[in-house]
Amino acid sequence: MQTVAENRFTVTKELFQEGMEGIIKLEYTPTVKKLVVVLAAAWLALTAFTLWRGGHVVTLIIELVAMSAACLYVAVLIPRSRIKKGWKALLERSGDSMERVTRFYEDRMEVESGASEPLIINYEDVTRTFETAHLLILQNTEKLGVMAALDGFTKGSRDDVLALVREWSR
Repeated sequence: MQTVAENRFTVTKELFQEGMEGIIKLEYTPTVKKLVVVLAAAWLALTAFTLWRGGHVVTLIIELVAMSAACLYVAVLIPRSRIKKGWKALLERSGDSMERVTRFYEDRMEVESGASEPLIINYEDVTRTFETAHLLILQNTEKLGVMAALDGFTKGSRDDVLALVREWSR
């Protein structure tokens, strides 16, 4: 089978972080925003109830600090932790080889990492594609994201890959 496009790049911590932040922005952030709105509404209702019942303002301030801490944990600390754990796991799986070669064929893509057998993903299993500043990311039904550096195409282009994905997603 003929290669339509090929992408080669070295996974750096910065590129990995960029890719993970892109995934988090698409999947995690909308849920976090909804949670923050619910927590804010709950705090406002609690505030109104507490003031109506003649409660203390100090109690409201403590509750506000607790809810703010919960929002900070969910919105900032969990994503940071997820990125750090993902990077450590990648280092353990990859060993010394952080070089990625992705070959895009007419019906599938194959990702070689040097540490194991090539990962094969059919285009019909790609559920989402998106770009960051330096990466094209293709995500499959198992939530696995395949990164391709926008400047790493040695054959073909980003547009060729997106055309293949569109063709198979019909």
